[in-house]
Amino acid sequence: MLEPFTHPKLLDHVFRSRGAMLALLSVFRLLPSTLLEHRRGLAVKTSSSRRERSEDEAVINDAYGSMRASNHVRSWKVLVNWIKARGDQPQDYAWLCARIASWPDPSYITRLTEGRVARLVALKRTGEALDVVAQRLTFDPRFRPKSAADTLTLAQLAARGGGVPRVARALLSDFAARFEADPRVAVAGSLARHLRSQALSKTLSAPAGQVAVG
Repeated sequence: MLEPFTHPKLLDHVFRSRGAMLALLSVFRLLPSTLLEHRRGLAVKTSSSRRERSEDEAVINDAYGSMRASNHVRSWKVLVNWIKARGDQPQDYAWLCARIASWPDPSYITRLTEGRVARLVALKRTGEALDVVAQRLTFDPRFRPKSAADTLTLAQLAARGGGVPRVARALLSDFAARFEADPRVAVAGSLARHLRSQALSKTLSAPAGQVAVG
């Protein structure tokens, strides 16, 4: 019989165990440097993010200064160029809208919201677009999407799948006046009449002393 320490299977086990231990030790040796590199990467990303945000704030301040100087053409151009440079993304519209919401000239938030809604619709994110419109209407009841197509699309969504008939009624209330020659006027008018009929039915069927909501 072979001696225990010279048995082939036992020797193979010993060598395998030793190899595993060496591999594990090498991992532990590399761990501090890996963590250090990870921390450096995070620091670089954080620094880059802060620098970008500082640059973004500078754009806002530049546009605001032009607006205060009544140079609205330049102010708007600064904002539009910033959005285009970043790829015309809805989140950038949202960030800008939040930053300029308190500006004394409401035309800026209106135009940016129009652009945000149009971009969301173009990306087929109509549910998000409807949410933006509904939110904006609470601050500005006169707000409307810029195009007839977007207005009707969101009104139809609000009336049906969106479940916000009040928003649909608001969007359709002046549709014919805003888009007089548009072929969608007939469809919009039909939907508006349907919504008025629904609202009237709810009002008549509501218990005495209660107001129908919707």
